Amino acid sequence: MLGKPILPSFLSVVDDPTMASLNGSALSGHYLFDDEGQPAERVDLVDNGVLKDFLMSREPIASFAESNGHGRAQTGRMPTGRQGNLIVTSTKTVPDSELREMLKAEAKKQGRAYGLFFEDISSGFAVTTRRSPQAFQVIPLVVYRVYVDGRPDELVRGVSIVGTPLAALSRIIATGDKQDIFNGECGAESGTIPVSAVAPAMLVSEIETQRQAQGTARPPIVPPPPLDDKPAAAAARKGGN
Repeated sequence: MLGKPILPSFLSVVDDPTMASLNGSALSGHYLFDDEGQPAERVDLVDNGVLKDFLMSREPIASFAESNGHGRAQTGRMPTGRQGNLIVTSTKTVPDSELREMLKAEAKKQGRAYGLFFEDISSGFAVTTRRSPQAFQVIPLVVYRVYVDGRPDELVRGVSIVGTPLAALSRIIATGDKQDIFNGECGAESGTIPVSAVAPAMLVSEIETQRQAQGTARPPIVPPPPLDDKPAAAAARKGGN
């Protein structure tokens, strides 16, 4: 897909580990040299929707022979090309209130009773090895049904987001006008490293969800007997004598 569109034309993506902060907030993915001693570099990954570059360590890939300062690893692991400060920008932004109305309008256009609003997420992962399906899963913390007929929002429990990256990314139709910052850790073949991700809220026309596994364990009806019942034990011995 190099040199081809992988995102809508209003989206661009860069990774810039040289940035220590953004809008007054510290960025966890900041570093000056990667774990192979290469100077950190800003990399323009996606320009107006078109894939332009990759995050490179010293290990070459087809058409890319040099590092761009993204060889990163947990102590004791072999460095590979990894994220630093991943930043998504958009030229098609609207206020959050308008984005919500666009969600309802899109759901109505598709003949659906509601759209899903994902307010917060806890984590996620992607499978990217060549021998595995190229897929991702995101675990939301707070999800609401937003009804097109004006009914109050309804909390949804036990749902996760799944899909394949290219299919999901192609369905973004607008973004919010505020960028949110995620500071955390990312795990991959070279271990766990600190990263940052910066992106606005996004409206997608379609997304796959699935039910999360629900626990079936129930507490016992009767509590367990005490472990140290000395009076009862003494009474039992006395009765036996």
